[in-house]
Amino acid sequence: LILSCFFILFFYIFVFSFFLLLVFLCSFIFVFSSLYCFYCLLFFFFFFQAEDGIRDAQESRGLGDVYKRQGLHLHLYAEYQARYGDAGLSSNIAVPTMRTHSYSVRKFDDPDEVPEGYPEKLKVGCRVIVADPQDAERVARRHLRKEPNFGMFMDSVISTTDNEHWRQQREHLVEAFLPLSSLAAIMPVSLSRAKRCAERLTELTRETDVVDMSDFLLHEAQAQLQLALLGAPESLMDATNSDLRKTFMLHPDAVSGRLSHAMSELYNLAQTDETLGLPSDDCPVKGPLARALQSGGQKASTDYGNMLIILFAGHDTTGHTMTWLMYELARRPELQRRVHAELDEFYGNLAGRDPIYQDLSKLVFLDRCITETLRLWPAVANGTFRQLQFEEQLTGLDGAQITLPRETLVQVANWSRHRNPQLWGDDAEHFNPDRNFRPEEVSHVGCPHAAMNPQSDRFSPFAHNPRSCLGKNFAGMEMRLILPELLRRFEFSLAPPYDHLVDHVVKTGSVDPDGFRGVNAGGTMGPLNLEALPGDRRGARHMIAMKLRVTPRHRSN
Repeated sequence: LILSCFFILFFYIFVFSFFLLLVFLCSFIFVFSSLYCFYCLLFFFFFFQAEDGIRDAQESRGLGDVYKRQGLHLHLYAEYQARYGDAGLSSNIAVPTMRTHSYSVRKFDDPDEVPEGYPEKLKVGCRVIVADPQDAERVARRHLRKEPNFGMFMDSVISTTDNEHWRQQREHLVEAFLPLSSLAAIMPVSLSRAKRCAERLTELTRETDVVDMSDFLLHEAQAQLQLALLGAPESLMDATNSDLRKTFMLHPDAVSGRLSHAMSELYNLAQTDETLGLPSDDCPVKGPLARALQSGGQKASTDYGNMLIILFAGHDTTGHTMTWLMYELARRPELQRRVHAELDEFYGNLAGRDPIYQDLSKLVFLDRCITETLRLWPAVANGTFRQLQFEEQLTGLDGAQITLPRETLVQVANWSRHRNPQLWGDDAEHFNPDRNFRPEEVSHVGCPHAAMNPQSDRFSPFAHNPRSCLGKNFAGMEMRLILPELLRRFEFSLAPPYDHLVDHVVKTGSVDPDGFRGVNAGGTMGPLNLEALPGDRRGARHMIAMKLRVTPRHRSN
């Protein structure tokens, strides 16, 4: 009995103690949670207060992410070069940067090699803007490894940081862009679409004589890629064109999921269409890029990334270049008349037949206009992002040679170098197709020089060899098909609100967010939409547009 009583007493003491412990733990958790919530509220209050202060500082001094979102950071760097450098726009400078580096740009054969934190890692550091012309060319030619900041394109040919993987892809994909064996073979597809492009513009001008030529030409550049390079049917191009472009430019009307759906359709087509062909297949050439992806033996992520980059960069760069040229011709009627005269002679000599690839070499003045557009308005104003593979010496203040360590991040930017008056003369900020270009700088199509990359120490619109733009030959061909078909039929002039820009000069180092300029956001640079300037300038994203008045020509062959 005593033993039983002892056990009962012990049991009640144990239950009571456990209850007290439970109450204590609950109380502790409650108090800790309350303190934690209070701390979080305090943290977020002070964080957002600090963030407002940072944003105010960015607005007042032109710093940081705000100017990147507004597409102004290269203008800011040019201002820094003039302010802090002693060589003007040839000054190399180091700038602070916060960047997201992605491991998805690397090729991992063994899953165990994938580092912790895959696929992205936020880093704070600095980047060296290389603007000295000799330094820029040397760095671009010797240090081929890319900075790992293009994770959305996975381990594609443009983004992979594995040089050997890049070479393997490049050697296989280059066949799709060979001028005579590939591009000349698909030129009838491109020409047919260029003619349809002129018909589209005719239809649009029946409703209004003012057209957003930026949107129009971006549409046509995307159409050319899908129809000629990928061999896609026109129905698929029509269904995906707008959705792809809106998503790429981060347009407010972009619909979530449309990009992935369009990519799925195009990727499946490239993988399953048995009618595709490359020159080496000993069959008719059709959709050569899609066929190259189909037969390359690369991982799915590599093929997907390559298709994604060609659909984005391949249409954005070409569309923007054509838009900038139209803008310059619209405000310089005397130059537009010279283009008209060359085209009248060109089509007159064809005597009614369609041009072939070699005929495009006769558009000499148009070549110079395109080259000058690539200089003054480089669609890839960022240039190229690299990381040093070994120690490198760059020019610093007073000409001193500064040794940079291996893995230093560098950017060989085009914007300030292409507009540097020390390299181009006092009219460097003006459009002048009669400029004294070096022979190696002029862009050509249809002649023995067509396969050459237009480049020099002061000029690299497609980056320097060997890691230059893979699609430059196709871009050159489609521009010399679309622009002649439009300019032979129409005259172009500036329409409101762009009509006041006839004598406007965009200053290379101007950081006025609302002044007309190129918007360098998303990796390419298009003209600022003057009709949709954001009300809140702090961090607001600026959009692109170019309104031109389109008038049928009285004389057309």
